[in-house]
Amino acid sequence: MPGPAKQLTPRQMKFAQLIVYGVEGNPITKTEAAKRAGYSDAPGEGSKLTNPNKYPLVCAFISNLRDEVREKYGVSFEGHLEELGKIRDQGKKDNRNLAAAATTEIARGKVSGYYIDQKIIRHGKIDDLNLDQLYERMKIIKEKNQKVLEAKKLLMSNEEPESKKLPQPHKTNGQDSTS
Repeated sequence: MPGPAKQLTPRQMKFAQLIVYGVEGNPITKTEAAKRAGYSDAPGEGSKLTNPNKYPLVCAFISNLRDEVREKYGVSFEGHLEELGKIRDQGKKDNRNLAAAATTEIARGKVSGYYIDQKIIRHGKIDDLNLDQLYERMKIIKEKNQKVLEAKKLLMSNEEPESKKLPQPHKTNGQDSTS
């Protein structure tokens, strides 16, 4: 059985760009991104492509693109928290409704990937795990993240020196550039 891929395919790159940039600035689902990238089994592929165990290079590329977005728009975790703190303090001082400002700042954080909507159905509690089970769970989490880190290093080593930037989506005259 061959090892994991060493480079991204054009479809994988297009999928990652669609996940990060959306279509005309509007976010889209994994299924829609897979369909627009040209995958025939869009629901299955969209999920698989974002699984770091199956496609660590794609996950690393998505992470790199999100890092570029954060850098481009000057959103950092610390700055985000500072801005939320300022909004809170201003609201306390003036007794004004700053819900719109807070919502805007939260939206900035979402765009930057600091908020992840997920639902987890748990059966049991972490307190119910014995020490061996807890260490096993921690090992799995570490291995999952390790694959993405290794894939990021591989992506960086595959980049050509003159093209440090990752490809950006192109806009055309009113047409969707991703189709």
